[in-house]
Amino acid sequence: MDESLRALRARATSLPVGARVLVGLLVAFSTLLAALRELGILQLNRVVIGSALHYPYLVLIPGASLWFPWTLVTAGFCETSVIEFAVSLATIPFAAQYLERFWGAHELLRFSVVIMVVSNVIAAFLSLLLYIVFQSNTAAFKTQFHGMQALQSAYLVAFAQRIPQHQLKLFSARFAISVRDLPMLYVGVSNVMCLLGYTSPWMLIQFGWLASWLYLRFYQLDEHGVRGDATEAFAFKYWFPSFVQPYVGMLADFVHGHAARLGLVRETVAYTDLELNVDEPAPLDAAGSGARAEAERRRALALEALDQRMANETDTSESPRSAAPIFAVEGDEERA
Repeated sequence: MDESLRALRARATSLPVGARVLVGLLVAFSTLLAALRELGILQLNRVVIGSALHYPYLVLIPGASLWFPWTLVTAGFCETSVIEFAVSLATIPFAAQYLERFWGAHELLRFSVVIMVVSNVIAAFLSLLLYIVFQSNTAAFKTQFHGMQALQSAYLVAFAQRIPQHQLKLFSARFAISVRDLPMLYVGVSNVMCLLGYTSPWMLIQFGWLASWLYLRFYQLDEHGVRGDATEAFAFKYWFPSFVQPYVGMLADFVHGHAARLGLVRETVAYTDLELNVDEPAPLDAAGSGARAEAERRRALALEALDQRMANETDTSESPRSAAPIFAVEGDEERA
């Protein structure tokens, strides 16, 4: 037992800062909720008090947590069963540690909080809408959203963006699945559970998938200062089977066009110069003018300046004769 605890402690301390924060919050809030539920059972001798529904200041209950807005975040770190807690504790550190290598702690935490908040807002809105339309007390007051399912789904989307072709081999390599297919597999499980009536917390998986794709596609800044991932391979339609992709693509283009007009997202970027940070919304004209021409002009000027500086250094250190240009820029006049 002592060896297991030491190994667990060593594993926790080896995690980078962002992953350590996420794991610490998961353990802290899940332990607090479990302690409160157990205390309620002991004091009142009623098992029902042990339900998480009695703690709207920790988990999200759409009709009761309106006065506790922080539950949009805290609910994501509250697991209500041993199985859920074990799954989150086994998956979140690994996924967070991997993504933090590329994003850094700040971006990892921001991404995680955004996904939790957006997913919980959508879940609460739909539940209150059901309450208003169908007068369903169950949707508003007897449903509680909690746990890291939305974040697990979001991390799978991030993996699919970064290593889409990587294969996971299971059962002694007799079964393989692409990382690209994992998010939709998880969403498929969520759909089945929701159809069986288990909307909470399984519904959060779908919202986490959608929110994470939107964030990575349009809002996240990369190391070059470019916002979003406009690559064709990460387009929305490719999450779906090939026979429905044309129809999903048309619907996605329609929604994206209206969202861009409202200023909610950027227009699709057809050309981006990573060195000079110049981009131009599609479509470009036939001559490829605009931002592309400006980027090429600035690159030519930079190369010419570098050529002149290196030529001057060679001239002063080796001989009084003019040095031949090191870089030839198209359009330069011939120098003696």
